[in-house]
Amino acid sequence: MAAAAVAPLVLATACSGGSDAAGDDDQLVVGFALSQSGNMAPFDVEPGNAALLRIKEINDDGGIDGTSIKVISKDVRSNPDTVGTAATELIAEGIDLLVTPCDFDLSAPGASVAQASEIPSVSICAGDPKMADTTTLGDYVFSANAGSDVEGSSGAAWAYEKGWRTAYVLQDESIEYTKSAGRYFTAKFEDLGGEIVGDDAFPGGDNVNISSQASRLKGLATQPDFVYVASWNPGGATAIRQLREAGVTVPIVGPAALDGQVLLDVVGEKASDIYYTGFACYVYCTGADSAELDAFVEDYQAEYDAAPASSYALLGYNMVSALADAAGKAKSFSGGDLKAALEGDGSVTTPIGDVAYFSKTCHKIIDMPMTVVQVADGAMTFAGQQRVDSIPDVGDGNSCAS
Repeated sequence: MAAAAVAPLVLATACSGGSDAAGDDDQLVVGFALSQSGNMAPFDVEPGNAALLRIKEINDDGGIDGTSIKVISKDVRSNPDTVGTAATELIAEGIDLLVTPCDFDLSAPGASVAQASEIPSVSICAGDPKMADTTTLGDYVFSANAGSDVEGSSGAAWAYEKGWRTAYVLQDESIEYTKSAGRYFTAKFEDLGGEIVGDDAFPGGDNVNISSQASRLKGLATQPDFVYVASWNPGGATAIRQLREAGVTVPIVGPAALDGQVLLDVVGEKASDIYYTGFACYVYCTGADSAELDAFVEDYQAEYDAAPASSYALLGYNMVSALADAAGKAKSFSGGDLKAALEGDGSVTTPIGDVAYFSKTCHKIIDMPMTVVQVADGAMTFAGQQRVDSIPDVGDGNSCAS
C-alpha cells in the first residue's frame, strides 16, 4: 500500500499559540478532519503535514497580523461517516474553519455539516470540481486544488500539442475524481480536434485486475496514439503495470493522482513512456531546477525526517498561504466574513510560483500551471508545464468551466 511510503501524520502535535481555548479572538482556529490511515492516508498525510509546516512558519513569523493559527485535529480513518462526525465535534469545539480530506466523496459529509453551520470548509486537495461549484454542497465549501477538470483538460492539451490525435480512455470508476478526470479529458481532447477511438472501465480500488480490458485494447486493429488512464494510486499504477505486461506499448497519460514514488515502485522496470499532469517535480523527479521547491523539500524533511513522497504535499502548504492571506483581509473570523474574504480572488506566492485562489463563483484554484512529468526507464523527469485557456462545459454544472 502507498500508505507505507509516507511519514505519519503529526496532527496530534498541531501548531498553536496564545490561549488554548478554541474560539479565542486572538487565534484563527482551524479544524483538521484528515485521514491518518486507510486508502486516503497517502493523499491526506503529507498535505496535512505540509500545512502544519506552513502554519508553524506563519506563527513563528508573528502570525496573521499578530494573530496565531491554532489547529484542532481529528483522525477520520478514510471513512465518510467519521468525517461527518469529526466535523460536528470540531464545530462544537469552536473552530473558525474546517479542513477536509483530499477527495470529494470523503469530504462531502464534513463539508455538508460545516455548510449547515455557515462555517467555511476547504478540502486540502479534492480534485472533483463538484467540490467547488458552490451548488452541489453549498457556497461555504472550497477546495485547495486546481481540480480534475483542469488535470484532464491539461493532459488533453499537452497530448494534442505533441501531435497525438487518437486516444483510448481507460476509466477508473471508483471515485468521483477519476470519473471527472476522464470526462474532462475526453471533452477537451475532442474540442481540440482529437478522436477518442475507444474506451473501457474498471472498478478501481485495492485489487485491480484489468486483464480483460488490456486484452481488448491490445486486440484493436489499429492502436491509438496513446491511452489516457483516469485513475489514482495505487490502483492506477497497478493498471499501468498490467497494461505493459499485456503488451500495450503505446504512451500512457494520466492525472495528478498517478504522481509519486509509488508509481515507480508498482510499475517497476516497465515504467516507461508514461506521462501525468502533476503539481511539481521534486525528490523522486529530476529536471525542474527550482530553488523554491528545493527549499520546501529541505524544510519538510527537516520537520518530518522524510522527504515528500508525492507533489500533493505542496497543495497543503500552499493552501495555508491562501487561507492566511484571506484571513488577513477578513473583517472578522466569523463564517460569513471568512467566506467573503476567501472569495476575493487572492493570489499568493508559492514554491511553484504565484497561484490564484477562489472567486465568488469558483471555489477552487483558478490559475495554476500543471507540471507534466515523464516516466522513462523507471525514472521521473520534468517534461514541462501546461496551462489550459479554457475548461470545457460537460453539462455537470461546473461554475469553474468556461
